[in-house]
Amino acid sequence: MRQKWRLCEIGLEDYSFLLLSRFLNALEVVGGAQQLKENAESKNVSSWNGPLGSLFVGIRQLGLSGWKPEECTAIGNELLAWKEKGLSEKEGSEDGKAVWALRLKATLDRSRRLTEEYSEALPQMFPQKVEMLGKALGIPENSVRTYNEAEIRAGVSKLCTLLLKAVRSTLGSQGWDVLVPGAAHGTLIQAIDRWAVVKQILCYLKGAPGDEVTAAGNNIKGVVLLQELPHLSHLGVRAGQEKVIFVTCEDDDKIADIQKLNGKCVRHNTTSNFPVKDL
Repeated sequence: MRQKWRLCEIGLEDYSFLLLSRFLNALEVVGGAQQLKENAESKNVSSWNGPLGSLFVGIRQLGLSGWKPEECTAIGNELLAWKEKGLSEKEGSEDGKAVWALRLKATLDRSRRLTEEYSEALPQMFPQKVEMLGKALGIPENSVRTYNEAEIRAGVSKLCTLLLKAVRSTLGSQGWDVLVPGAAHGTLIQAIDRWAVVKQILCYLKGAPGDEVTAAGNNIKGVVLLQELPHLSHLGVRAGQEKVIFVTCEDDDKIADIQKLNGKCVRHNTTSNFPVKDL
């Protein structure tokens, strides 16, 4: 019986992915993130109810699968609360649209972190078992290799990305935030755990435990952090003290462009529309 319940759960997850994919395609047909942004600017956020409701269902599905259920419940409650509250003309003395967008962005960032952790955990959990089972059952090698990728695509990360893009556009954000201004040039590398000992480097990293700037001594000239970071955070303050150019980027398209420059000689200029450019 337990196996039947498991198979039922897997079937529901597959069906959830199918419905979510159809919804995303329909959303793109009517304008996607740009249309949501235009509706928010006209103070009409009823068109956001469908995407937010779909994201709630997707997050709840993750929780029912056993992935951080408390966090999934908390995010779901926030999404329902912001959906019910809607957009006010004013929030105290502040513009209601800006407060609504910032509030929603915080929850969407939280949702994206959750789905990214899920995506990163899956390849660590299943590859060896999947390979063993695939060989034992005679499943084609290509199908075995793409198993984890399919599971990851079945998440809600695409919907999070679309909604975050719409929210950033509503706020007038370009996806960049400058913590320490300046200009420099050097070889762009991805930093993993500790800095490589390379002179005149610029680096980018996905997460920031806190001691990255000083770990490389005088080798590091600039940092691009692929997530949002408060200006008065420990890392931001240390970067200023060390006079290391520091920007954050949370736009997926710009992040992909940065990663294409890995290993190349680039110029890092915070006054540019795109702070990292190939020389």
